[in-house]
Amino acid sequence: MFTRIINIPRFVLVIFLLILQSPSFATEFSNLSVNKIIQSNVVPNGVVFELMSWDKNTWQWASPMINSLRNQLKAKFPDIDVAVVSHGAEQFQLTKDKVLEQTKAIAQLSELVEDGVSLHVCGTHSSWRDIPDSAYIDIADVAPSGPAQINNYINIGYKHVLLQRPL
Repeated sequence: MFTRIINIPRFVLVIFLLILQSPSFATEFSNLSVNKIIQSNVVPNGVVFELMSWDKNTWQWASPMINSLRNQLKAKFPDIDVAVVSHGAEQFQLTKDKVLEQTKAIAQLSELVEDGVSLHVCGTHSSWRDIPDSAYIDIADVAPSGPAQINNYINIGYKHVLLQRPL
């Protein structure tokens, strides 16, 4: 009779490595556009991250991603300004009645705003759903239009970076 013996330490190591590669455990994210900015010798006036997602828990992956990418940019360009424009369904996760659904992510986002990151949501999208500006948490600025806010940043020399959920 043939018996297969599993090397338990090796099996545990493989599982551990797979878990560490999971986005929820990642401490550093990579983004092609951010990498190009960092490799450049030209200091941009800032970076505007665009976020448009329909994921129910967008901020659980977006907050750590924004934090990681901002830290990478700050390591190369310490004085760089960073802004985030949210204009998909994820912006409604920043309303006062939804804030308790992603407390850790919103706390991290609050720390980013305290550190100087500007956070905007789209007023036009809000108007389509009859959501008043006052419904948003204090850290979110309601811009008249998300796309126009992005263009305003680009026009003053910010680099545009589209954020997408990691695979």
